[in-house]
Amino acid sequence: MYLFRLVYYSRNTVATTNKSAFKEIKSILDAAARNNTRDGITGALLFNNIFFAQVLEGDRKAVTETFCRISRDQRHSDIVIMSATPVDVRMFDQWSMAFAGRSDTADKLYVRFGLSSEFNPAKMTSESLVAFIQEMAQCEEHVAHAGTDKAKATAA
Repeated sequence: MYLFRLVYYSRNTVATTNKSAFKEIKSILDAAARNNTRDGITGALLFNNIFFAQVLEGDRKAVTETFCRISRDQRHSDIVIMSATPVDVRMFDQWSMAFAGRSDTADKLYVRFGLSSEFNPAKMTSESLVAFIQEMAQCEEHVAHAGTDKAKATAA
């Protein structure tokens, strides 16, 4: 298998729809758990009212097909691919889709990564975005493991 990592961010349009943001995010996480487990993809998702940021890891073909499917989703727009590279090891191997939310830990990480108190991936490099998402997923008290019994989701 050719291990590949894709990192992107996009504009969150969920708030502009008439649908419940909680239901929409739950729908995204449920689909990720189902599809990513099936396709051997791991990664993490982070969002706030303005942005989504996501890391996808796995076989290059599977990651590309997943990203193409995600890019057609109307719940976001203005997609920016920050990196798409072969890698030697997965950074998110324990999660079909980790999801971290807002907490005191998150606030401290925002400051540490120079984001004040607002997550803005447009002000980050690909490397710092991946590191930020990884630390959020590892440190956040309420990390959700999509597709497991431990799922606890909170919004950034």
